[in-house]
Amino acid sequence: MAIIPDFYKEATVVIGVKNGSRTNWIATGFLVGRYEGIDSNNKERFSIYLITNKHVVKDLNSVVAQYNYGNTTKSLPYTLLDPNNNKLYSEHPNPNVDVVAIRINVNDVVGNGINLLFFSLKDNSLDLKDMKKTGVGDGAFIYVLGFPVGISSALVNNLMKEPVCRMGCIAKIDYLYHKSNNNVEYLIDCNVFPGNSGGPVINRPEQISLTGTPANSSSCLIGIVGAYLPYRDVLYSRQTNNDRMITEENGGLGVVYPVDYILETVELERTRTSGLTSNQQMQLP
Repeated sequence: MAIIPDFYKEATVVIGVKNGSRTNWIATGFLVGRYEGIDSNNKERFSIYLITNKHVVKDLNSVVAQYNYGNTTKSLPYTLLDPNNNKLYSEHPNPNVDVVAIRINVNDVVGNGINLLFFSLKDNSLDLKDMKKTGVGDGAFIYVLGFPVGISSALVNNLMKEPVCRMGCIAKIDYLYHKSNNNVEYLIDCNVFPGNSGGPVINRPEQISLTGTPANSSSCLIGIVGAYLPYRDVLYSRQTNNDRMITEENGGLGVVYPVDYILETVELERTRTSGLTSNQQMQLP
């Protein structure tokens, strides 16, 4: 019994930076599709976006994204700045929300023989309103897809196409369901590492629930990984009573930004790139 649809894994890509003939893999991203309507053949059309974190692309001129290419993989470059250093992507305007969107030229990707799959923001995602309505709260099981550096980089170089899947649960989200709260992220109890930044978070469907509470039977995108929360311990000298050293390790909690901010960032990027032709904007799945 499949819990995570295969195309979710296909829609998750590894992001790298070119260093001469070598590519350094640094983070994760994933593709989402914004519904654009029905064409003359009665098929749905989508504009496609690569989603990742602000801190992933910060101070970079370009990145590469590795896609599926038949039985192997293929990397395509994405320029992040124009000659005047204007950003060729959109950031969420809230400085505390670590989300960016890059419009994908569908013709370029498909023309390279790449199987372009994506999370439909219409059918495969839950915003906070939908999460609350369907009972995705504290303790709900989740999955994180990504390419953690030092763990999966060797696999990527050996042409392993799929991301690493980790299971966890939502550690704290209920406070986001109150409109008066100013927080922008929720916490997951799941080990995430450098390289997981920008990866999708997916809820696990549940067949049972407590009497009188809602249940969610779908597996959907519910957010994007931002970082892990470190645990810090301070060592100090009894002789001088001064702090001497701070040790830091992964605290086991991850920071996640909900789909609401992905939706808002996609709208900004769609507006920024409104001059693209319809063939570049949309894809027939």
